[in-house]
Parts: sequence; C-alpha cells; structure tokens
Amino acid sequence: MNRLVRNGLVNALQLLASAALLFALYRYINATLGVEQLGVWSVVLATVSASRLADMGLSAGVIHFVARDRALGKPDRVVQVIDTAALTIMATVGAVLPLLYPILAKLLPQLFDEGHVTQAQEILPYALVSLWLTTVAAVFQGGLDGCERMDLRAALMVAGQVLLLALALWLVPQLGLVGLAWAQIGQGLFLAVAGRLLLRRTLPQLPWLMWRWRRGVLREMLGYAGNVQAAALFMLFIDPVAKALMARFGGAAAAGYFEIANQVVLRVRSLIVAANQAVVPHVAALMVNEPARIERIYRESMRVLVVVSLPVFALLVAWADWIVWLLVGVSHAELVFLMGILVVAWGANIFAGPAYFTNMGIGRVGWNTVSHLIMGVLNVGLGWLLGSRYGAHGVVIAYAIALIVGSWVLVAVYQRRNGVGWSSVLAREHLWLAVACLAVAALGWFSPLWSSAGEPFALTVGLVLPPLVLGLVFWFHPVRRQVLGQMMSR
Repeated sequence: MNRLVRNGLVNALQLLASAALLFALYRYINATLGVEQLGVWSVVLATVSASRLADMGLSAGVIHFVARDRALGKPDRVVQVIDTAALTIMATVGAVLPLLYPILAKLLPQLFDEGHVTQAQEILPYALVSLWLTTVAAVFQGGLDGCERMDLRAALMVAGQVLLLALALWLVPQLGLVGLAWAQIGQGLFLAVAGRLLLRRTLPQLPWLMWRWRRGVLREMLGYAGNVQAAALFMLFIDPVAKALMARFGGAAAAGYFEIANQVVLRVRSLIVAANQAVVPHVAALMVNEPARIERIYRESMRVLVVVSLPVFALLVAWADWIVWLLVGVSHAELVFLMGILVVAWGANIFAGPAYFTNMGIGRVGWNTVSHLIMGVLNVGLGWLLGSRYGAHGVVIAYAIALIVGSWVLVAVYQRRNGVGWSSVLAREHLWLAVACLAVAALGWFSPLWSSAGEPFALTVGLVLPPLVLGLVFWFHPVRRQVLGQMMSR
C-alpha cells in the first residue's frame, strides 16, 4: 500500500506541473497566434488521433502484462513484452500513417472554412510524425508504470512538457503554427529515447536495442488488447468528434474555446484520477497474490473520491471566470459557460475511475468498452442533432450527456457484478459536503468574480470564501483523517 499511495501522489504532482506548463503554452499561443489557430491545431491533432488504432491496444496492455510477469518472477518475459509491443507498434503505425494522410487531408475541408483549411493541411504531416513517436514512447511509459516506477515516468513527462514549451517559444515566432508542430515532434522524439533509457535503468536486463520480439507474446497481448482497442475506437467518437463538430457548427474559434475549457477541467480531473491510475499495476499484482483485497481497495477509492472531487469541482465552478481571465487575459462569458458544462460532465465521469482502472488491472475490460461505446454513440448522434439546431452550445451539451450516461452505466454494472453497495457514494456522511459544494458552485456561477472586479472587498470575498467554506466542511468530514493521514505519513 505504501508504494500505491506514493505512486498516486507522484502522478498528481506530475499532472499539476504538466497542467501549469500546458496552460502557459496555451496562453502564449493564444497571445501570439490567436484562438482560431489554437482551434486549428487542436482539431488536427484530434483528427490524427484516429491513427492510434494501428497500435492495436498494445501500449495500454503493457502495464498489465509487465506488472503480472514481474509478480510471477519472469524478468525475461517482461523484456519480451516491452520489445514485442514497441517493435509491433513501430511497424504497424508507421505503415498506416502514409495511407491515412490523403484521407485526412480530404476530410479537413469538411471541418474548416477556406481561411483555415490550408493551415490545417500544412501541419497534418507533422502531426502524423509526432503521433508515431508518442505512440512508441507510450510503450516505455507503460513499462515504467508496470514496474510501479511512476516517479520516473512522471519526471519524464514533465521534462517533455518543459521541452515542448521551450521549443514553442523558440520556433513559433519564426514559423507560426508549423513551429508548434515541429516542437511536438521534438517532444515526441525525446519521450521515446529518454523513456527507453529510463526503463533500461529500471530493468537492467532490457537490451539497448529492441530485438526480442516474440510471436507468442504478441498473441497473448492481442487477446487482452482486443477490448482495449475497441474502447480506443469508440473513444474516437468522443473527444475528436466533439472538436470536429465544434469546428463545423461553431467555427475554428469555438473549437479553440472548447479546447481551452476542456483542458482546464481535464487537467484538474487528472490530478484526482492520478491515484486511481496507480491501481492498475497494483491490482494486476494482487490478482496473483491477494485477490480478496481488490474489493476493499475499490470501496475505499470511491469513498475518498467523493470527499476529494466534490469540493475541487465546486471550486472550479466558483472560480471559472477568474481562471478564464488568467488564461486569455480578458473576461469571456462563452469560455465560462463551456467550463460550467464540462465541470458537470467530467465531475460525474470521475466516479467511473475506480471501476475502470480496477477492470484494467484484473484484465476484464469488456464493460469499459461498452461504456465507451455508449458515450461514442450518444456523442455522435446527439452532437449532430443538437449542433445543427443550437450550434456550439448544442455540441457541448451532447458531449456532457454522453460522458455522464456512459460513465454511470459502468459504475452501476461494476457494483452489481461485484456485490458492492452504494453506501460508499451515497452515504449520509457526505450530505453536508454535497450541500456546501452545491451552495459554493451556485454562488460562484450566479455572482461571477469579474462583476466584482471594481470592488476589492467583494473580489477578495469571492476568492477567499469558497475555499474557506469547502475547507471547513472537508476538515470535519470523517474521511478527512484518512486522506490527510495517508498523505502526511507518506
């Protein structure tokens, strides 16, 4: 458990640093190139993400198999898993990308007006190369996670984000959006090479060069990766489709605003989910040694998740206009509206985390796939229907509905199949916390901070009162001692 807590905290610190660096990059791009070019960049990356299907789910499966084979005392098998996955992905993704290029190039004019199509097509080849590098790098990052060395993976990711920001500051003034594309290629190359070196430090038996490819290992991994890959396919109908629909029904600027708002909420959510991600290799090892402990870990994860996530998302709503001002330099009602809808969506989605990651650790990921299927179908159908009628607002509302419904289907099915009651989520001990969070969120939403900008006292109260109220309620909550006790002791 000590290692599990440590890895969760390391993940959270890494995501906090990465979020700060990413928002610095967004602020710079918005100030230098404008929100429309930021929208072009995000939509092209989302479109290119379809190419990830060529990895056949192997990069996600590396965590499970490395953790399992280490627990079984099979170091040679661990090396074979890593090299087999990396070599297979290098070959398959590298072969598919040139074939996809003409298809994606013809798709972009359907998403952008004439003023932005040329830019999108110009950066498309760079985005494909960057994706190939980061997909290969994901294998080595999964190997580090499987070895439960998330501290090394976190340091690698932060260093990669620093490099991306530095390259962007150097290249964007000279090359514009193409400079940002080159910066991403540099980041991808660094993550691939440095990731291999760090993994070799953790696994001395790992050779310098990749050569230990095994057909039998690939066959076994594909059996696990089938459902993971199906989930990845359906995920393409969620975020990439939402960005494409935003560009079609709202324009490049709307896609840019959606990207900013969504990244803010996702980065905050990731800080909380980080602890759950550490469960995957831990549960994979427990399946070998102590399977009875898995249910207890799930119950405790859900109980702590309620206490941590509700105040965080309530504060995000209360400070939404202030966060927008920090990111874009002005008050922007559209961004605040998008953030409010996305906070509700991802706030509901976060409770599917324990079930999702426990399923991955156990190796039973079928219902994860079904959850993504539900999200994808709802997002495409409702997104087109509401987008054609209500524009960008309709698209984001459809996106929120899809996330909420798909997530809670997974939670309900997991708890029913494993005989877990709803007391960890709906317990009476959470009542006053829920009331306080609703009150803080409502007050911040209907009395935004920008309206008090000319009144220092009101502005100070708006900034200080929400965290003070939430902090007091959290302090007197029964779970508080458990959460803080674990954090302080580790």
